[in-house]
Amino acid sequence: MARAADGSLDRAENAKLIQHIEQGGISTLLYGGNAIFYHLTLAEYRAALEMISELAADSSLVIPAIGPAYGTMLDQAEILNDFAFPTAMVLPQRDIVTSAGFCTGVRNLTQRLGKPVVLYLKFGGVVTVEDAAALVNDGHISAIKYAVVREDYMRDDYLKALTEKIDPSLILSGLGDQPAITHMRHFGLGGFTTGCGCVFPQLSTDLLKAIQAENWDEAEAIRERFLPLENLRDNLGPITILHRATELAGIAQTGPISPLLSEPAAAIREQIAAALTQIQQSV
Repeated sequence: MARAADGSLDRAENAKLIQHIEQGGISTLLYGGNAIFYHLTLAEYRAALEMISELAADSSLVIPAIGPAYGTMLDQAEILNDFAFPTAMVLPQRDIVTSAGFCTGVRNLTQRLGKPVVLYLKFGGVVTVEDAAALVNDGHISAIKYAVVREDYMRDDYLKALTEKIDPSLILSGLGDQPAITHMRHFGLGGFTTGCGCVFPQLSTDLLKAIQAENWDEAEAIRERFLPLENLRDNLGPITILHRATELAGIAQTGPISPLLSEPAAAIREQIAAALTQIQQSV
């Protein structure tokens, strides 16, 4: 999400970013953590929804995030009902929820919206497999974005249990391009979300096509091209690194980073620029 120097939403720069992503073959725009959607005020939330709904191509699927606090979800639902977005993404909190309580909240939310939502599973066990399956079976979930970090993505009992209870095609690998091959090849997930695809959308599109064609060597070669930037995101902060990388790549002036996040130091920006150059030379 690009902002002007005064912190306001920058329509012209967001248009550049959206067009760059769409021209790279990506037709689903998910506004969640990387867009820092969870720190928007209610007034900004409406303005952001108006902007992205007007700027995105008619053929693009736009999914805004909602919440994560319950009260925020309900207030944002009233705003979302003024728009035609087919779904929204809900991020469970980790420390002040129970699985059953969260699922009650989702049911209340979808009743207000009149449509199912994307369930974002970022922490193992916050929502139990049984509760997630019940939400899916009862028609409250349009998709699941699965983003639980593992040391070994081949070994994930939570994901395995989810795929045994829920159609794997409804579950998307939600950790960027790095675990996408493992998640789609070995767990049968239906697709993946990308962060670095904001900068290199064609490369991410190529990765998806290679996985779908089961060209595993090609897919692995493409995945490795993302590593210079992905490693920085893993080690130094996925949101702030991507925010500044988008600008350093010359795609759009993304502007200041919203509190409660902070600007990468000058030395880190130099590392981002070097990573971008390395990826560009590999393409």
